[in-house]
Amino acid sequence: MPPPVLTGRAGCAPDVGPWVGAGSPLKKLFLPRSAEPILQGTARPVLRVASGGGAAHIEGMSRSDHAMRCLAPRAPAESDGRGGLRLHAPAKINLDLHVGPPQADGYHRLDSLVAKVTLYDEIHLQRRPDGGIRFACEGADCGPDERNLARRAAERLCERARPSHGADIRLVKRIPPGAGLGGGSSDAAAVLSGLNALWDLGLPEAELSELAAGLGSDVPLFLTGPGVHMTGRGERTRAVELPDFHALLILPPLSCATAEVYRAYDEGPAPARPGRPACRPPSGPPSGWRDGLYNDLAEPACRTCPGLGRIRAESARRLSAPVHVTGSGSGLFVLCDDEAELTRLAAELGGDPPGRRLQHLRPRPGPRLSSRGHRDTHPCR
Repeated sequence: MPPPVLTGRAGCAPDVGPWVGAGSPLKKLFLPRSAEPILQGTARPVLRVASGGGAAHIEGMSRSDHAMRCLAPRAPAESDGRGGLRLHAPAKINLDLHVGPPQADGYHRLDSLVAKVTLYDEIHLQRRPDGGIRFACEGADCGPDERNLARRAAERLCERARPSHGADIRLVKRIPPGAGLGGGSSDAAAVLSGLNALWDLGLPEAELSELAAGLGSDVPLFLTGPGVHMTGRGERTRAVELPDFHALLILPPLSCATAEVYRAYDEGPAPARPGRPACRPPSGPPSGWRDGLYNDLAEPACRTCPGLGRIRAESARRLSAPVHVTGSGSGLFVLCDDEAELTRLAAELGGDPPGRRLQHLRPRPGPRLSSRGHRDTHPCR
């Protein structure tokens, strides 16, 4: 079976809508400075399903759900109408990823340009009066509860802030794991921001970022704006503006273990990067800069998972366009100047059996679903 394909558009922040009102916990939700214009109603994009190629709908979802839940831009958070919050944790793609040698602390120093897109997980938060954390997860391979970053984020925040309330957390996974899309890290960042609002903690950006960095290298970038320049081991981030682009996202039926990919990087030859020496925000249409993007982990990922290399090479041959790896794989993407180019490239993959999916993506405001649930009650104190 061929890898599923999603198509998307990037370059605009989401409409966060009218839900920020008097008495809403969202007024206290951490939002980066780059998101302030959104609250003033200056960015209200509308996304449409890309037609052509006979795209299949996502298993477990109706076609209308596919369009509304996976294609429309979503607010980072919104009230659920019952005193709780509904959060949307976006996936990311690494436009550039440069990796340095490991340092004394064991971490590699990174230099990456990241775009967040509207393929995302959904998280529901509700206060609990008993001070406990009750966690449930369903959807795309949630993994063991004790290792889930969203749950660990809630526990860390509990330990730091000692809130008077607990929380029910329900995570609906749509971002596939092992694809380099940062779903777990995004979930953790969303839970930190959401519980900071729900519990009325008022923790500043710097403290949330410190907690995020302790959870994982990718977590802090999800506390920043739609486009991010990430350095250090991932803890240093700054919001950047990215040009508008469309993206074709290819999800092979493979999972790349990040530790194994980094091991292959350390044991392999030094990367020979073309183009600019550091990650800098591009300008203009993607056709002017997509050939210069480089991911130091792309070749190690293909060596670790040979099937990924074959899919990448075949996709590049059929599309006559550069096919990039996001993060440590296995997700692949192709950047397009406009919807016409995107639709043409998607149609060129149209000879495959059913299983492809089409989707528009943007930075900031998916994805096979299976039925799986986890429940537990964990005391904060």
